[in-house]
Amino acid sequence: MKRRTHTPRPGWPALLLVLAMLAAACGGGGVEGGGDAGPTEGDAGTAGAVTDSPPETQTESTSTGTEPAGTETTGTTTGTETPTGSAAEGEPIKIGMATTLSGSIALFGEANRNAAELAVDQLNEAGGVLGRPVELIVADDQAAPEEGVRIARDLIIDEGVSMLLGPVSSGVALAISEVSAERQVPFIVHTSNTEALTVQEFQPYVVSVVPNTGMEARAQGVDLAGSEYTRWATIAPNYEFGQRQTATFVETLQAEKPDVEIVAQQFPELGESDYQPFITSLLAASPEAVYTPLFAGDLVTFTQQAADLGFFDQVYFTALYETDALQELGDAVDLEGIRAYSRCPFTIDTEQMAAFVETYEAAYGEVPSDWACMAYDAVNLWAEVVEENGDLDADAFVETVEGFEFTSLRGDTHIREIDHQAAVPSYIAELTFDDELGFYVYGETTVVPAEDIWLSEEDVEAARAG
Repeated sequence: MKRRTHTPRPGWPALLLVLAMLAAACGGGGVEGGGDAGPTEGDAGTAGAVTDSPPETQTESTSTGTEPAGTETTGTTTGTETPTGSAAEGEPIKIGMATTLSGSIALFGEANRNAAELAVDQLNEAGGVLGRPVELIVADDQAAPEEGVRIARDLIIDEGVSMLLGPVSSGVALAISEVSAERQVPFIVHTSNTEALTVQEFQPYVVSVVPNTGMEARAQGVDLAGSEYTRWATIAPNYEFGQRQTATFVETLQAEKPDVEIVAQQFPELGESDYQPFITSLLAASPEAVYTPLFAGDLVTFTQQAADLGFFDQVYFTALYETDALQELGDAVDLEGIRAYSRCPFTIDTEQMAAFVETYEAAYGEVPSDWACMAYDAVNLWAEVVEENGDLDADAFVETVEGFEFTSLRGDTHIREIDHQAAVPSYIAELTFDDELGFYVYGETTVVPAEDIWLSEEDVEAARAG
């Protein structure tokens, strides 16, 4: 397999974080955590319905360069001198992010934005990309595919972005991917993760730094096949991500353990506010165990309502409990010993993650979630590939990114040539309460390597042909 290794300097993310901390130690102001970079009040953790006809989208811009007329600046620049002594000059390189900043899954979008802004600030402090400042433009896609398409077109045609980031929703990602292919603009996904993006609906300008639905579901199915439970139920959001991930989980679990029976399946709409009927139906089927890929505010709401109904005392439960949801829940529900799975927990033991956690916490007053960590990886991957090429040519980006090796917050990894999927693992652990942080975190963690859970190259080709 063709691989390209970028080694012009010792680890972009780690170097940039060290430079930022040195600047702060020498009296620099650091990245400001206030203003628009903070959570949207009233959105995080609330279960609001997704709007079919969203209002006009607010667009934000972050840059240390010159802002275009009419663009709102988020005010996240650091105010420190460039640590390298070579300030970025010239016309800014624009990159765009469509993510969800409202409704029940805004937790993810806010983390996406915060981390991308931090990465851009650090790139600019270190001299920019290709010696030019980087400008990040962020817009709320409202978790609506048609809005995602509109934003993507505006970012490419009106703003002239060189790369797209985001979104949260897999349905939105599939829609934006079509625009990316049509306009030939690189598109890096770091939160949405339907396997269709890199398999059936693959196009050469898309890259994924998040374990896809197939990888995540197979990791759970294989691991849980070793449990004592044979009567399973599932509950998942009723759209591309939830349907696809649940189907793969069930297929894998039953293949590994043929005596497993699926006794109930529930598919509430994204943004559901009343889970009581779904919980009651699940319990009525008398499952021994329940699997769910519910996430963000939806998982928070489900957890709170399930606890009130004594759900956790009656079944073995496993869910996509990640840092944002766990912070939102705090100590309100006893989750000690609950099996959780995640994509990039801040407790990962790498030098890069430790430095990022320290810098992110200083900037925003909280530890980073998976969605922050992966957005940060996405920005830095893009910067490394562009620096390797020496220009912004999209086709050169595609050629170089195939097999590209880089150091992420999760450690050393690479982009597989056939599907542009990063070789990133899935993480599984039992939750334990952290008194200092005030919420549940991952205890001893099982790491399931990508090579054990992604489709073989033969299976990828067969899926595309079929």
